[in-house]
Amino acid sequence: MALQRQFNFFEKVELKDPEDPSKSPEIFKSIESNVATSGRGHMVVADRSGLVHIIDKALQVESFLAYDSGRVTHMKQLRQRNILVTVGEEENAVQVIKFWDLDKPDRNKPGPTLERSIRVTQQGNAFPVSALAVLENLSQVAVGLANGTVVLIYGDLMRERTTAQKVVHQNDEPITGLGFKEQQKGALLYISTTAKVLLYNTSTKHTQTLDDQGGGLGCAVMNESTQELAIARDEAIFFYGPDGRGPAYGLDGAKTFITFYKSYLVLVSPPNIPLTATRTFGVHAASVSANDTTRLTIVDTANKFTAYQATFSQGIRSVICEWGSIYIVENGGKVYRLDEMDTSVKLDILFKKNMYLLAINLAHNQKYDNASISDIIKKYGDHLYNKGDYDGAMAQYVRTIGRLEPSYVIRKFLDAQRIYNLTSYLQELHSSGLANADHTTLLLNCYTKLKDVKRLDEFIKTDSDLTFDLETAIQVCRQAGYYEHAVYLAEKFEEHDLYLTVQIDDVKQYDRALAYMRRLGPIEADKNLQKYGKVLLTHLPEQTTQLLVDLCSGSLARIGSSSPTPGTASPVPTHTAGTHNAFSMLPFAMGGQAGTASPPVSSSASPNLGHHHPAAFSPKLHGGVHRDASKYAPPSPRTFMSLFVDLPADLITFLEKVSANRWPSSTSSTTTNQATLGSNLKSSAANNHLSKPPSIGSSKKTAVGNDLNDKGSISGASRFGVSNEQDMEERKAIWNTLLELYLADPPMVSTSSKGTTMQLLNDTEIPYDTNHALVLCHMAGFDEGIVFLYERMKMFTDILRLWIGRDDTAKVMECLRKYGPQEPSLYPLTLSYFSSSPSRLTSATPDLLKVLDHIDQQDLLPPLQVVQALSQTSVATIGMIKNYIGHRIEAERKERIEDQKQIQSYRQESEKKRREIDDLKTTARIFQVTKCSSCGGSLDLPSVHFLCRHSYHQRCLSDSADRECPKCMVEQRTVADIRRMQEANAEKHDLFISELEDADDGFEVVAKYFGNNTMAFAKLIDGSS
Repeated sequence: MALQRQFNFFEKVELKDPEDPSKSPEIFKSIESNVATSGRGHMVVADRSGLVHIIDKALQVESFLAYDSGRVTHMKQLRQRNILVTVGEEENAVQVIKFWDLDKPDRNKPGPTLERSIRVTQQGNAFPVSALAVLENLSQVAVGLANGTVVLIYGDLMRERTTAQKVVHQNDEPITGLGFKEQQKGALLYISTTAKVLLYNTSTKHTQTLDDQGGGLGCAVMNESTQELAIARDEAIFFYGPDGRGPAYGLDGAKTFITFYKSYLVLVSPPNIPLTATRTFGVHAASVSANDTTRLTIVDTANKFTAYQATFSQGIRSVICEWGSIYIVENGGKVYRLDEMDTSVKLDILFKKNMYLLAINLAHNQKYDNASISDIIKKYGDHLYNKGDYDGAMAQYVRTIGRLEPSYVIRKFLDAQRIYNLTSYLQELHSSGLANADHTTLLLNCYTKLKDVKRLDEFIKTDSDLTFDLETAIQVCRQAGYYEHAVYLAEKFEEHDLYLTVQIDDVKQYDRALAYMRRLGPIEADKNLQKYGKVLLTHLPEQTTQLLVDLCSGSLARIGSSSPTPGTASPVPTHTAGTHNAFSMLPFAMGGQAGTASPPVSSSASPNLGHHHPAAFSPKLHGGVHRDASKYAPPSPRTFMSLFVDLPADLITFLEKVSANRWPSSTSSTTTNQATLGSNLKSSAANNHLSKPPSIGSSKKTAVGNDLNDKGSISGASRFGVSNEQDMEERKAIWNTLLELYLADPPMVSTSSKGTTMQLLNDTEIPYDTNHALVLCHMAGFDEGIVFLYERMKMFTDILRLWIGRDDTAKVMECLRKYGPQEPSLYPLTLSYFSSSPSRLTSATPDLLKVLDHIDQQDLLPPLQVVQALSQTSVATIGMIKNYIGHRIEAERKERIEDQKQIQSYRQESEKKRREIDDLKTTARIFQVTKCSSCGGSLDLPSVHFLCRHSYHQRCLSDSADRECPKCMVEQRTVADIRRMQEANAEKHDLFISELEDADDGFEVVAKYFGNNTMAFAKLIDGSS
């Protein structure tokens, strides 16, 4: 690769002597340097006399004698340790390697401490050292000789007393360069000769040839950063790795020396050496005079351009890289420092030359941050855009995604002729996950305007991750008529609501929507059925009703586990004969509404966005949709009642099946008749085109019999095993609604409907609302149901009033005979009915006399109440009740005589007791008893006599009976207990009130309390006795 681009990225500065700024540094004039190295903050220069000079940044020099009788030929400053390795000649041209510790001064003489000295073993005549390589850990040192021999010295060179040496390569070509490449096990040794490039593995002892061409002396060097060997030849610079020759950079001209500075390769070459000259060992060094003009070239190997080139009229003696600069020492002693320009300056130069690619690479190499690099790429894109290269510009703008504001690029490509480029940019923006809803809209609009269905498919269907705004994408596809893509996106990313919206509102594929809902599971199905249920019921009533049944019955998850065929309606499961149908509750839209019903969910269908009908698209069942579906709580059927407006027959089916599945009834005959009735009603609705049923009024409970109704409902629920109060309310509401549906229209109250309704009302396990059912029966004129419910609620008076209102004397008499013993108040009402009009009295006179006779025989009513009941009108005469009145007067006279006799006996007994008490208080009692009342023996002393005229031997009495007569003790204690109980009861007002409320005759309770003298112990309200 030829290096055709050339820049001037270094500034040349001549160094002056610190003591005399008008002159060049004296140290470099006085030293005729033979070899130089650098590192760890200093330069090291050696001359031909064996002296080594250490120069710091202030050009202060410290010198020491390294070799007494020879010159220094090679030096190496280690990076990891401050160790200087030198190679020089001693007596008899013996080559010696020395290791100097620059951190440890020698105590005996000036200079650092010599840590180790190793003689290089040579066979036969001694040859000079032409190349040196040292491992940083000082475990191996390689020495190349001018006779083509490479000697490897290995071991712990700083610690072991003896080291091993061996010849690893020997040939006729002189060695021109050596370099180590460190590995985990052992190391690789690059060997450069004038004719070949070799690689020696110090572990396997294997040597391989990398190239059949070599390099000159000083023109082979290791790149420490890449661990590659660089060799400069006349035609190019070549790099070698373990696998052979790598990249090459074309640079014509002879080279006498190369070295590395950072990522730059520094080359020294005299321009007056012919390019065709044969390169032999040392030819260039020998042919270059002290005053030849020498050219210095700095090559950026990473970016492949010449970073600097200059000529030096006095020739170059040394090139030293240290302190962040390159130091050039001329043969005449002048020293120049080459300072690299700041990267910003380099970039400005490249910008002026429109070399943006090179600027980008340079910024990368200088570790610029992404924002700065993106700014350079943006400039490059702008440059290409201005040139009219829109494709190239877009390629650069794409690289700025995430750093450059997308609107900057979008505005440039909004023209219709550049929409293809804009599409590419927007697609990459989405792939990076940085697009917003507007970008998605614009991209999809680009696809639709280009009619590029293929790229639209790639964008939508091949993207496994969501890199765009999903809702916007679906909306744009709908607007453009690409319904298939909208459905695909909604299904893939589980946007159930959008999927159903497209299927129902746009493509009208109700069967697919219904099948998809079934797959979603109960939670999503509940939400979407509330929204779309009305539309689906209108078009697919049977399938939608069955789905609602499964959802509200708690069986949707089980049914949904078997996927229905896509594109067809979900099958309706057929129930077995043992399945019990039942009823549900609904706030049916007939004017009434249940207090606990949920409000209907309004769903407005979106307008059609096109007439495009895509191919059949099968919804896919995603894993995780049915998580915990087997444990879900079925929603309330009341939630979906409003969906069945104008569909009462389907509503009956829905309610029956839900009730049968959730609360199966034990009364098989009832449910069988209900199932038959439901099918008949549905058929009737279809034939007669049933419209919305008329209003049935409010479903609020009446106040009469409320407590009785609640008790009955609770007992029924307990028998059924229902303990959840909310579930109980649900069942009650469902049964009430079904009754409402059955009794809504007069045509529905047929013979079969009446029979089924009565079976429903008679079933004690069904927790319907009795009051609500009563209202429904009244509104439907269903007398049989009204009588049954009144009877269940013990509202016998209302039953009688019902038949009185119907003017049915036979039913009135039947009601009186059946309920009269339980409800005596029915008799006055019946008497008032018989005497309400002359015609009724004439026809019912025999019944009236029977009633009066029954009242007289059973003593059910006082005569005054009978007279008052018959005297409410002027129809009945006194002659009609003359016999009844006579009997009652005679019976009361006899009762009065009996009461007077009993009163007289009580008075006589009371008087007798008073006289006995007075006698005990005023007259002495004489005891003449001769026998013991206990043992019956003759009474002797000591004896005990009681006022009750009983006498006992003292020995016959127990200790506890000293003060009481054993025979009278039980009776006396009983009387005392009764008295104490009466005193206690006098304070228990709640007991008295309770008895008074529960009694049929309250006056009798009061008389009993007075008769037991309980009232005498009661305290007055004001607290006095």
